[in-house]
This record gives sequence, structure tokens and C-alpha cells, in this order.
Amino acid sequence: MPFTALVTVAAVVLTVLLGVRVSRLREKHGIEAPATTGHPEFERGNRVHQNTIEQLVVFLPLLWLGLYVLGDAIAGLLGAVWIVGRIVYANGYTSEMATRRPGMLITTLPVAILLLASLWGILQGFIA
Repeated sequence: MPFTALVTVAAVVLTVLLGVRVSRLREKHGIEAPATTGHPEFERGNRVHQNTIEQLVVFLPLLWLGLYVLGDAIAGLLGAVWIVGRIVYANGYTSEMATRRPGMLITTLPVAILLLASLWGILQGFIA
């Protein structure tokens, strides 16, 4: 469980750091809360943060379900890939929206594997 727990903490820290980036972009461009528009750089940074929060809600439960089916090392590895994907996505999206696709694909792969593994584990539980 240490790898899965470490990835969980890393995912939360990444999300917090993306939120800090949004705060700094608000200050840089003079955008008062609760506004979500105002400057393209801010809007992209805000979307990265919001999208990461949306993804986190799917990723974290699947990560922990995957732990029981795949074991700590594999679940942790898949989680690390997810984090790398989020970083690639964030860097691509904030520089130019068109370059977000590689990060999206990297992020989708571990989520799909964790989802299939979780469903398989649940099915095995009913069969056993």
C-alpha cells in the first residue's frame, strides 16, 4: 500500500499546486474571484485545474480499487503514469490548447486499465 498511498498524496499535491498556479494567474492578470474569464493564460490555467479536479474524482477510487486487484506496485505505477499525464496535460494546455492531447492520452490509459481491473475484481468476487 505505500506506493498507492504515495501516489494519492502526489495527486493531491499536484492538484493543490495547480490551484496555486490559478491564484498566481489571477494576481498577474488582475482577475478577481469568482470570475473565471478575463485573460487566455488565466482561463487555460483555470481549466487545467478544474479538469484535474474532475479527473481526480474518477482516478482516486479506481486507484484504490485497483490496489486490491492488481497489488500495490502495479496500482502505484499506474498512478504515477496518471500523474505524469496530468503534468504533460497541464504544460501542454497552458502553453497552447492544441498540445494538450498527449497528456490526455497518457492520463486516460491508466484510468482505463484501473477501471477494467476493478470491474474484473468485482466480477471475480461474485463468481467466487
